[in-house]
Amino acid sequence: MLKKENKMFDTKKEKWEESYGRGENFMYYPKEETVKFLNRFVKKKKSLEEYVQLIDSPEKLRGLDFGCGIGRMTILLHEFDIDGYGIDISQNAVIEGKKLSKHFGFNLESYLQAYDGEKIPFDDNYFDFTISEGVLDSMPFELAKKLIKDIERVTKRYFFLSLISAESADMFRQTKNVELFDGEVEVEEAHEKGTIQSLFSKSKIEEFIKDTDFKIKWCELHTVEGCVNKYQHGRWYLVLEK
Repeated sequence: MLKKENKMFDTKKEKWEESYGRGENFMYYPKEETVKFLNRFVKKKKSLEEYVQLIDSPEKLRGLDFGCGIGRMTILLHEFDIDGYGIDISQNAVIEGKKLSKHFGFNLESYLQAYDGEKIPFDDNYFDFTISEGVLDSMPFELAKKLIKDIERVTKRYFFLSLISAESADMFRQTKNVELFDGEVEVEEAHEKGTIQSLFSKSKIEEFIKDTDFKIKWCELHTVEGCVNKYQHGRWYLVLEK
């Protein structure tokens, strides 16, 4: 009997290398929502030099920045005195991230690495928590469903993530003037051209996590509306817990 082969996905690696090669998504400041997550669930900053650890562990906390880009969130973890590791599909992004870490006084040569886009290169339960800012919505939904299972495998407790919402359909040429859309599109616009955007509704989030042991601990939908150029954009922010 032949062994069933694992499905291969188009990770759009070349398109992401091109995007980062153009300097897109070079994020030099931490995302406010990620800072809030750390303070609420992981390690609260009490003063300039003091922290209160909220995850019970006898060892120094470890966190994974999944889809780290140029590594600003990975650097943020080290600023919280957490062993932060970052992985990204783009080698261009990782190279820039290693330069950026030195600018902030950290040497993250061994903490940032490119990976194949399908298999997380760490052991089971290696991390106390994982963060992922705008990553699992930037790929086909079926690939994201595979990767959240791998994130579950390497994560002991919390998974903080953000996902573009169905209210953001107007941002893309193919779904312009559509009020709500929770499918996926190949980006035609110049920014991130050729990559995939998968938009999420509440029911799609439920489908996304149903085959994992993750449960929703906290969730907010943040929406903004343009006042001059009329548009809507929304993002889900979630904390999942095992």
